Amino acid sequence: MSKLACLVVVVCAALPVSAAAQVPASTVGLAARVMYFSPQQAYARSADGKAAEAKLAALRAEKAKEIAARNARLKGLQDALQQNTALLADGARSQRELEVERFQLDVQRYIEDAQAEFLGVQRDLENAFLGKLRPALDAVAKRKGLLLVFNADAATLTWADPTLDLTPEVVRQVDEPQR
Repeated sequence: MSKLACLVVVVCAALPVSAAAQVPASTVGLAARVMYFSPQQAYARSADGKAAEAKLAALRAEKAKEIAARNARLKGLQDALQQNTALLADGARSQRELEVERFQLDVQRYIEDAQAEFLGVQRDLENAFLGKLRPALDAVAKRKGLLLVFNADAATLTWADPTLDLTPEVVRQVDEPQR
């Protein structure tokens, strides 16, 4: 999608300002062949995007619950060590401190692994959606006979008439059952 934004910037930058005044009347229909859509809105509105967000929320909740349980266990170990420090011999105290440090490292590793897993699942879901989005966008653009489709989420689109938004039609195309 960023390639499209770059293409639009290059095309717009290559056109001289005076070219607009020299446009023949026969190309007035060009404006009707240029539209835009929002990939982010398509993801948020589509059935696949909603299902992906639900899956990510469930994974996030599951990992948060496990992290909270591990942190509670770590706090219990730290509190027990602190309360029993005076009662323990030096060797036993050192052994307990080492156990607490190891468990603390395990908790940190679990958090890092959980974050990596979440990002991997998120990336996979987004890539699967993009695999459906591109053909859907192509189909809608061809059906409408469009020459250019702008990415509404890119910084190059400053303003656009909402009637030119293809997003709802692309979402319908993405959500259509595969034939």
